Amino acid sequence: MSEASSGKSKRDQIRIILIAAIAIIVLGSAYKIYTDHQAKEALQAEYDATRTQLTTKLDSISGQLSDRISEIARLGGNIDSLVTLKDSITSERDQLQRTRMANKALIQRLDRKVTGYEELLIAKDDEIAELKELNTQLLDENNTLKEEQNVLNKTINEAEQKQEQLQQRINLAAKLQAENIQVFNVNSRGREREGDFRQRQAQKVKVTFNLAENEVAPAGGHKIMIQVVDPAGNVVFDVARGSGSFKVDGREQFYTSMQQIVFDNSKQELSFVYDKGSDFEVGDHKIIIWADNYEIGQASFNVR
Repeated sequence: MSEASSGKSKRDQIRIILIAAIAIIVLGSAYKIYTDHQAKEALQAEYDATRTQLTTKLDSISGQLSDRISEIARLGGNIDSLVTLKDSITSERDQLQRTRMANKALIQRLDRKVTGYEELLIAKDDEIAELKELNTQLLDENNTLKEEQNVLNKTINEAEQKQEQLQQRINLAAKLQAENIQVFNVNSRGREREGDFRQRQAQKVKVTFNLAENEVAPAGGHKIMIQVVDPAGNVVFDVARGSGSFKVDGREQFYTSMQQIVFDNSKQELSFVYDKGSDFEVGDHKIIIWADNYEIGQASFNVR
């Protein structure tokens, strides 16, 4: 065989090898593209299924929440926070529907929130049951006490306080609490005595307590007020001596004395001294301590 023929044969072999190598590379790339496409389609299908499931759950929760909002409103409960929550759920559902590509973080976040929403619905069922029971009690009392308007008004006030307590449960952990409450009688010489007061010496009362440690409550300014309630149920009140009023659920209440404080979670101690200027009435008195518009503690003293 001539050198020319031998060289041509080698070039043909090299060309065949190159073509085979290129074919293998092309086939490998095509296979990878195909498998990647299959994996992407499987991921998207899983996302679509999860998105559909979450959307269905959010729709269901929104519908159930609407029912509970209507029921709580009918029973006289506060629904403002629930209406805001329902709007938030609707917004999350719309966001999920608008997201066309797989978003693992969004799905995980909404899946966790759905669990919380379902627990909230259970809590609202308990609240509705309590409101129904409360409304039933009010109806019975209204039917039996039509001729006793003063007693009926007192019952309504108690019912409204119960409704307020129900509404406050969601944020209960963040509320301030008074502890170690002490009540002293301060005589004209400035001497302090704890226990029963003697009427002829009972003109000035001192109340001391500290704010309980609370890691949840945010630091910030608060109005701390005390109510001294006489045996007839009336708040001891004198504007000239620092008394005033505040509102709880839109209803005006009176306080005997007030201080502005900044809560710093240091178990800070507070002291109130109220000089009535005249003798306290004989009988049991109640001290009610408030922070802003909610009660944080009670104590009592007796004048004999």
